[in-house]
Amino acid sequence: MLPLLRECVMRYLFGPARLGLPLLLFAVSAISATAAAHEIDLSLNEDAVRLSYATAVGDGLRIDGGYLGDSDEGDVVHAGFQVVGDAAPSNQKLKAGIGGRLAYLDGDGSKREGYALGLGGSVRWAVPRYNRFTVSGELYWAPEILSGGDAEEYIDSSVRVGYSVTRQADVYVGARYVSADYENRPSIKFDTGLHVGLNLRF
Repeated sequence: MLPLLRECVMRYLFGPARLGLPLLLFAVSAISATAAAHEIDLSLNEDAVRLSYATAVGDGLRIDGGYLGDSDEGDVVHAGFQVVGDAAPSNQKLKAGIGGRLAYLDGDGSKREGYALGLGGSVRWAVPRYNRFTVSGELYWAPEILSGGDAEEYIDSSVRVGYSVTRQADVYVGARYVSADYENRPSIKFDTGLHVGLNLRF
C-alpha cells in the first residue's frame, strides 16, 4: 500500500505534465510574500551552478526552492522545508534544522529521470570571537522507498566555510556532492568537488 501511495503522489508531482514541482515553487514564492526574512544563494564551479531561494515563515519554519544545473550531467530542481532553531546555548551561535527536500532529477548523462524525497537537515556555526566566519553543512538522502520514476537513490550534501562581508551578505568556499542512482543505468553525479558562492539576506 505504501509504495502505491508514494507512486501516486510522485506521479502527480512529476508526471508527464510536470505540474507539481512548478506549483510547489509557486507556493514557496507566494508564502514568502508574507515572510520577514529572505535569502538568495548562488554557487558555481567550472561545471555546475546552483541557485536557491529560502525564506522564514512564522517561528522556526524555513522553506526553500532551487535549481542545480550541469551542462553534461543534467538538472536537479527542488523544493523543501526545515524546522530550525538553536542547537546550543545562544551564545555559542550553533543553529540546526531538520526537514525534507523533494527533488526532480533529470539525468541527461543516463537518459533517465526520476524524483525523490530526501530527508535530512543542516547545521550552521559562527566561530566564537571571529563571528564573521561561519562553518555550515547540509545533507539529504532518499533511499529507494522514497524515490520514484527511474531514480533509486538520491544524495544531496554540501559543506562550506563563509565570511560575512556585511550583515546581509556572505561569500564562501565549499564542497558539494549531489548524485542519483537510476534503474539499470549508471549513477549520475550532478555536482562534485569545490565551488565558490555568495549568500544575500534581505
